[in-house]
Amino acid sequence: MAENLTFHFEGALAETHQMNFYEAARFQYAAARLMVKLAQFRRAGKFVQKITNNSNFNINLKSQEDGSFNINIEDEGQSQKEEKFVDVSLADLVAYVSERVIEKIDESSVSSSALAKLGDITDSDHGDSSTILTRLIQEVDEGRTSLSDLPEQVRELVKRRVAETYRERRLSESKAAISKIDFARSQKLIAMSAPLMSEMATALRKSANTLEVTSSVGAENNSVLFLNRQMAQEIETASVDKDITPLLGDITQFNKDNGWGKLKIANVAKAVSFSIPYDILPAIKSTIIENMKKDLVYLQTYFVRDRSDELIRLIAVGVLPTPKQ
Repeated sequence: MAENLTFHFEGALAETHQMNFYEAARFQYAAARLMVKLAQFRRAGKFVQKITNNSNFNINLKSQEDGSFNINIEDEGQSQKEEKFVDVSLADLVAYVSERVIEKIDESSVSSSALAKLGDITDSDHGDSSTILTRLIQEVDEGRTSLSDLPEQVRELVKRRVAETYRERRLSESKAAISKIDFARSQKLIAMSAPLMSEMATALRKSANTLEVTSSVGAENNSVLFLNRQMAQEIETASVDKDITPLLGDITQFNKDNGWGKLKIANVAKAVSFSIPYDILPAIKSTIIENMKKDLVYLQTYFVRDRSDELIRLIAVGVLPTPKQ
């Protein structure tokens, strides 16, 4: 028979049904490791130092509602009197790091057969897959189409693009404040955020199929980040270089709207995908397009590598003058 263990807190913040997010997370991490290692000891009389997918027993958090599990946090924001480096919301900073760590929707995802088939069924003048996706997002936003009525693959694609679109809007609206984050600070943010987002992605191994981070202010509710298991597996096994690498190459594909593209590099067999954070895209888009006419573009990039240290994609954060041949 299943056993429920309850960790019950009283007094201080818990008295008003709140906990400090950092303290609660530290507690949850330590408690999780303790419970799993006790379960390992119960089974084998020993426990392993490092908990992996194979040694992680099915000890599950329980939701108060059926069908999903929410972890809610509340940020009171910064007071007007408080000294601050940058006056933005936490959602804005989640948008900032997500734009750099999470790969943008690529052409193959947009051109999915499920999306094209849906266009054939729902619209006689369906256009290309990108047009269908844009139309679906608008219909969902206006309440004319329900996400639950869409095929799972299309539903996830719509949610992913909705989150991208909101990040783009937030970064555009916070442009002045975000500009205070210089290259050095941005490097430190990426170096700190990438491994933590990789840790967050482990929740999509067994606990869930998707993760959506939403921001709510008053009655307004918006999606900032969406991950499915495939995306989670990529960021869980990937690492982002701490330093910028200038890279000269031929851009073979470029989506000027969301900053995704492909770069052909000398001595590399396949073109490598890259993405440009939206807060940077408007400033360098015209330069990239102009340089593409000259064949080669000199990008400032972060390498994203797999566990074997092989390059899998790039994060482009600037353009340098193309060296003279």
